[in-house]
Amino acid sequence: MKAKKGATSSEKKDNRKIKVIYQDEVSSDELNRFPENSFTIIILDKCDHGECITNHNIYRLNSKQLFIHLPDRIYQWSLPKGVSGRRLIVDDAILQTFSPTLKHTFSMSSPHEMIEPNDETYQKLSAEFHAIRKEIDSEIIFPELIDARVRLLALMINLWVEEVNGEAGLNYHNNIGFRFHSLVDKYFKTQKRVSFYAGQLCITPNYLGVISRKQYKLSPLEFIYERVVLEAKKLLHSSDYTIKEISFELGFQYVSHFSFFFRTQTGMTPKEYRAIMDKS
Repeated sequence: MKAKKGATSSEKKDNRKIKVIYQDEVSSDELNRFPENSFTIIILDKCDHGECITNHNIYRLNSKQLFIHLPDRIYQWSLPKGVSGRRLIVDDAILQTFSPTLKHTFSMSSPHEMIEPNDETYQKLSAEFHAIRKEIDSEIIFPELIDARVRLLALMINLWVEEVNGEAGLNYHNNIGFRFHSLVDKYFKTQKRVSFYAGQLCITPNYLGVISRKQYKLSPLEFIYERVVLEAKKLLHSSDYTIKEISFELGFQYVSHFSFFFRTQTGMTPKEYRAIMDKS
């Protein structure tokens, strides 16, 4: 997948393993060209008119709208001049790591091709777009963490759909893999033991391992650690917290334990990672 005009990835990097392209500009011509073997997530930051025509609807465009675009659907964009927006082009390989619930939201059978989040949710979604961009533009890239951020963004979109439409807005709501994902997102700072999540789901740790590996290609512990690392990196490059404060925020009793954990997962100490991000 090659980055198009507007993508912010560096040509000096080996991007063959990166499955996500970030574009910080949108236009009618760009959005009307759909990349192969991928889906896209579009967020309109500032837009006061225009329209998007799809198979199912005609959408009048406004600021703070989010669109999910899928292959084999009709999209005809008419954007005004001066519109501000961003687009993520996501390889289908990442979609295969989604839980069934997330897959449904990003499938042809989903009716949720446009959402209008409230201000708080918009800010959270916007922050995830920004975080993905920073990961892609980092001097040292961890493709698996970029993938994880996309999954987190997808989960946030799902939760907003559920908030607006109720549980009926999402199929497969009782899927154990999705519930595990939701529990990890809620408790990862304080609970890092697989047995805790298995207990919450009323299943054995071994069975949770089967489900996690099948749906996410990760063991439950790897899935939990991935979420912790994701938050750690976010705080290291997006906050003024000291490393000690970050370690306590993430539930580590001692800074040395956090530093050892972070180095084991990323190959760098928290201090080294922050220094690299400050330079990029």
